[in-house]
Amino acid sequence: MTALTQTAEAWATHPAGKAARIFIACAGLATATLVMMTASVVDSGSWALVLLGVALAASSVRAARLPTTGRLALVAAALIAIPIAIRMF
Repeated sequence: MTALTQTAEAWATHPAGKAARIFIACAGLATATLVMMTASVVDSGSWALVLLGVALAASSVRAARLPTTGRLALVAAALIAIPIAIRMF
C-alpha cells in the first residue's frame, strides 16, 4: 500500500469525503438516467447512449464505494464520451 492509497482511504472516511462519495453516486446515476432518456429520442446510435449510460451508472457507483484514481478516471472518461457520442449519432 502506498502513501497515496492511505491518503485516499483517509479522505474517503472523512465526513466531507462521505458527502462527496454520495454526490458522486447520485450525480452519476442521475446523469445516466438522463442519457438513457435521451437515447429514446435519438434516431440512430441509441445503443451507444444506452451503453454509455449503463457504464456511467456502474462506474459512478463503484467509484463512490471505493474512490481510487482509476475509478474516478473511468467516471470522467464516461462523462467526456457522452457529448461526443451524442454529436456523432
